[in-house]
Amino acid sequence: MNPMTLRRPSSFVFALAFAMISLTLPSCNGSKAFVKRAAKMEAAGMMPQAANLYYTAVMKKPTNIDAMVGLQRSGQVVLGQHIAEFDEAVAYNNREIALSAWDKAVAWDKKLSAVGADLAFPEAKRATYESVKNAHLDETYRDANVLLEQENFAQALLKFDEVLRLDPAYQDAAALRNTAYCEPRYREGVLAQENEQLRSAHKVFKEIVDADAGYRDAADRLTQVLEDGQFTVALTEFKNGSSRINVEVKLQSLVEEALMGSSDPFLKVVDRESLAMILQEQSMGLNGLTSGGDVEIGNLLGAKALLKATITTCDQRQSRLNRSNKTGYESYRVERVNEEGKKYYETKYRTVSYREYYQDASVDVACTFKFISTVTGEVVSTQTVYGRASDNIRYIDYDGNRNTFYLGGSTGARTGSTGRSDRERLMNARRAIKSGDALTEEACLQLASQIQGNIESELLKLIP
Repeated sequence: MNPMTLRRPSSFVFALAFAMISLTLPSCNGSKAFVKRAAKMEAAGMMPQAANLYYTAVMKKPTNIDAMVGLQRSGQVVLGQHIAEFDEAVAYNNREIALSAWDKAVAWDKKLSAVGADLAFPEAKRATYESVKNAHLDETYRDANVLLEQENFAQALLKFDEVLRLDPAYQDAAALRNTAYCEPRYREGVLAQENEQLRSAHKVFKEIVDADAGYRDAADRLTQVLEDGQFTVALTEFKNGSSRINVEVKLQSLVEEALMGSSDPFLKVVDRESLAMILQEQSMGLNGLTSGGDVEIGNLLGAKALLKATITTCDQRQSRLNRSNKTGYESYRVERVNEEGKKYYETKYRTVSYREYYQDASVDVACTFKFISTVTGEVVSTQTVYGRASDNIRYIDYDGNRNTFYLGGSTGARTGSTGRSDRERLMNARRAIKSGDALTEEACLQLASQIQGNIESELLKLIP
């Protein structure tokens, strides 16, 4: 007996089983499957679960009639359950539960209506709902006022929020809610301001102004806190101890931009134009900043600190464009004739040559900076920071038909999806490496971010 004949039934059974599983798996999550599961839940009396399964079935296939009919039927029951909960709560004068049940009923009706299920909503009960709501509003509003008078601001705020949720225009609830929110913050801000805790004061006054710009004198106090805590920094001309020309100018510009974009509300930077104008008025050059005393310079510029920096190294490296010849494969078809005399084609692969290119580049920059107080003349912080940026390119060229070309692997032509993806990526890869200037800017951006972070950390200590 032919050995192949012995293996065939087993292989055939495996293939058949795999095909059946493949056909079955998608149907497990199909619209019909959800309808079947929903019907079982419905038969067991689990209506909310059944309705949600019917809803999922409709979402998967809006034209599934069985799903829509089931949703209509079970959805009406669920709506009735919410209304029954509402009626019971009304009977027991439990307004909060009644209003919650009504809200759930309205939300459920809206949800099902959006997918085409038209439920019979008991509009006749809406008058009862309005009566319950109005009674709840009156009681909650009175409770909120009592809490506000007792200066229980947190609980009053919750009560006013409940009132406004039900009726945004209810009496003067919005204004009183504003008081419940702003007043405790205002008191906290005043206390922090008196204790010179400027960051805490700024935080709460900012919250008040964002909520109500006209609340008492919060806006004026916020302005005063910012003035009292303002910390002005002047950047002296950065120095360059490296061989790369003008890198210090680029870094200074990036540091200035980073500091001016700081989220610290108290940090202010003397921009270069203002700095140059002040020095010009004083008949000084920018280089004169490094010759005088830091305290005198700070007084001249109205700055509480100076930032000095020196680029110590800026090393740029770029390799030559390396080229190497590689062996790949090209497919071709060979005509064959089978035992029955019919022609067919067999795909074969022959080795071909292609070219691969590789190049890399990097820039390393080091900078030492000093953050100097112009009040005391002391160095607040000094640190050396490092930035590095790198790039590389790798691509291939092939002179033949790229559609029949394949990369080589340990077992021959890489004809699979991964091999084809790698081929397309290398053929379409970027062929120009980033310039030295671009990499230098990336590295300097890292330095600027580190310097910004250092100064912001020092300001957290200097301005509590």
